[in-house]
Amino acid sequence: DLVQTLVPGARFQQEGNSTQVFLRGVGSNADFANIEQGVSFNFNGIYVPREATSVPLYDVAQLEALPGPQGTLYGRSAIGGTVNVAFARPTQESESKLVAEAGNFALAHITAVVNAPLSSDLAVRGAVDYTFRHGVMKSGADSKNDFGGRLSLLYKPHSDLSVYLWGYTVQKSGHTPNLVNKGFDPATGGYNENKFLTSDPWNDQRTGALAALAPFGQAVAPDQTYDNWAAGAQIDLTVGSNLTLSYIPGYLYLKSDIRNYWLGALPARQSAEYREATQELRLSGSSSNLKWLAGLYAYRTVNSGSAVFLYGFPNAFYISHVLRNRLQGIAVFGQATYSVTDALRVTLGGRYGVDDRNGHGITPLDQVSTYDFSKKYNRFDYKVGVEYDVAPNAMAYVTYQTGYQPGTYNEFQSTPANSAEVKPATLKAITAGIKTRLLNNTLQINDEFFYYDYRNLQLQAINVNAILNPIFNAAKVSIPGNQLDILYQPDSDNRINLSVSYVHARNKKFVTPLGTSFNGLNPPYAADWTISGGASHDFHLKSGYIRAQADARYESQWWADYAHSAGVRQKPYVKANASLTYFTDDGRWSLGAWIKNIGNVPVIAASAAAGIPGPGTAYLEEPRTFGARFTANF
Repeated sequence: DLVQTLVPGARFQQEGNSTQVFLRGVGSNADFANIEQGVSFNFNGIYVPREATSVPLYDVAQLEALPGPQGTLYGRSAIGGTVNVAFARPTQESESKLVAEAGNFALAHITAVVNAPLSSDLAVRGAVDYTFRHGVMKSGADSKNDFGGRLSLLYKPHSDLSVYLWGYTVQKSGHTPNLVNKGFDPATGGYNENKFLTSDPWNDQRTGALAALAPFGQAVAPDQTYDNWAAGAQIDLTVGSNLTLSYIPGYLYLKSDIRNYWLGALPARQSAEYREATQELRLSGSSSNLKWLAGLYAYRTVNSGSAVFLYGFPNAFYISHVLRNRLQGIAVFGQATYSVTDALRVTLGGRYGVDDRNGHGITPLDQVSTYDFSKKYNRFDYKVGVEYDVAPNAMAYVTYQTGYQPGTYNEFQSTPANSAEVKPATLKAITAGIKTRLLNNTLQINDEFFYYDYRNLQLQAINVNAILNPIFNAAKVSIPGNQLDILYQPDSDNRINLSVSYVHARNKKFVTPLGTSFNGLNPPYAADWTISGGASHDFHLKSGYIRAQADARYESQWWADYAHSAGVRQKPYVKANASLTYFTDDGRWSLGAWIKNIGNVPVIAASAAAGIPGPGTAYLEEPRTFGARFTANF
């Protein structure tokens, strides 16, 4: 929610145990095993699959969202952008932190952090996070009983060597959300795009007069298994004058199994399992006018997954059944920035990679026949950029770069007349803008123009009445736009921010093999306008101060699938949040109250076409929530 509020054009939305991430209209909205996310998500430099992005983020040092292609440094699945999360590292200071929250829906949340130096060159940091909450839906769905734990070590025996080791686990046993019906008006028995079955959009039950619309029984809170373990390291060694060698290995295991979740009136089950190993070696250096890095990267991911409709009934059927999907690859990359003058800098970068995909499963077309797919892809992406300081506090820049997403497959056996391959997606992007710091650094105004030219963009949509939901290549999708960010902080007590994003994402050439045209339509979750802003003010008391803070986000209409199906349109909306917090002067503790989604606005988090009665079914973002928060630093 925080990133979505701060970054215009970004959407972070829950779909079961996955987090769909869209940046400037590009992402992936089907969480099947043969589909990778279109925006790369990284923990401490380690790529994580979409089911691992839904873990709690606590004790975080930095979170950044980089829109547009980031393939030069981040490789595959960064065609729409990259989200980087850096966990807080151990330090040489003894400290303990506590965050405790309570709120509606019986919310109880606690985060505890302990940092301890074990010696002058070794420190350890441990953190735990636990959240309990009753379900926000009528059935009890969308509840939390989630535990996360993390341990890290930092070893610095001398200035030339740093060894950072970390590992975490996340276990979830709450109930994932159900989808509710959208687009049908029970009062008239006809289509109404913005209608839900009851006055409470989060009511997933069909009782009383609606019982006839529940042919498979009443929705229940889904059960789940969620087991996630990950570990990684970063070893930095100074090997010469201004030369640093870095090694970044990582490993992740994840198993997710959601049983008896409801797509409106249809019970379903979805499972996923991942084993992933990554290795990265970097050499970086600098001189008076040159900064550069070069690296090698290798990865191997083996995963599987299935999605079953009418789960628990004799006529249950798979809409996805991937028994094994293996994607592995290797890449060499580099980037350098050269200062031509004190005011002019030029950046060049490139990456050459080979990705090898192999898939095996049972086709949903007849629920019996198996399919196999195997293909290698290779690609060279590059980046060229120029920065120029037009004034002491103003920098203009222009960048041209390319991006790529490996090909994949639809879940049937290829024939000479009907190929199962989904071609690789490619991107050519140009960005240009200016960054300024004005009024003695109290005012920042940044403005960026961008134009993205996607070829063979991989698009998916879910229709709950369809046996097979194919992945299509949209031959051409263009996304021109502009993003304006303003931050004004005249003093330490006041802060105002405003961001305005215009993204004109449109399909230019998108005709399916059967001749259906989607030309001129927005891709999924691509609002033309996104405006977000916030303000805070500190009221000083005799002892301590009170910070009042509020923020809001507006989005124009968008659709949750590329077909603009009935029932999946999100009407324009505004969501607002606010908080009031007392802080002590020494920062030792704070106590405050917060409220999110003040207007209780129903916003689609993910959606599927059709259903009973349909025409759409939708996950929803959370309703109005409020609570109190206490923090302490020891």
